Amino acid sequence: MNLSHFADFCEKAVKDGVLFYYKGEFSQNVVATMSDTLKQRLDAVGVSGPARRKLFSTFIEMSQNIMHYADVDAGNGSKTGALAVGKNGDAKYWIVAGNPVRVEHVERIKQKVEPLRSMTIDEIKAAYREQLRNDEHEKDSISRGAGLGFLTVAREASAPLEYQIVFRSDEQEFADFYLRASI
Repeated sequence: MNLSHFADFCEKAVKDGVLFYYKGEFSQNVVATMSDTLKQRLDAVGVSGPARRKLFSTFIEMSQNIMHYADVDAGNGSKTGALAVGKNGDAKYWIVAGNPVRVEHVERIKQKVEPLRSMTIDEIKAAYREQLRNDEHEKDSISRGAGLGFLTVAREASAPLEYQIVFRSDEQEFADFYLRASI
């Protein structure tokens, strides 16, 4: 990387309030290490107890979504993605995650995330409780968590979830899924 590009990257990260950033392979060991690092970073910047708990819970859910649902990187056979945690000037925190998904899963993702964007917190909590009692998800060969991950992220968020799916121009098989939660 060109040094001036790296300097620009660092400057932009500071302007955008980035407290933590990782891009690469997601495995149990990597997530455990990132968890420890994030806890230390949140301590260092003085994040309060409730915000800290919500940030950490959201971080874990987003990391697990990448570990379980990101498509395998053809180059090295591992699940890859990116995750960042930051703080806006208005003292709100955010977490953004991104990972590759198969194009055939895009509509399914939209169907899971889009309804959450218009639900109240009480509706999200009720949907979470209902999903815990729902045994139908055991028949789902794709989703291991019955959609509880997105519900957990939405429950912890202080604003509607934001998401974007970017179709790659160089290939038809994969798209990139990005999810943002404000805490």
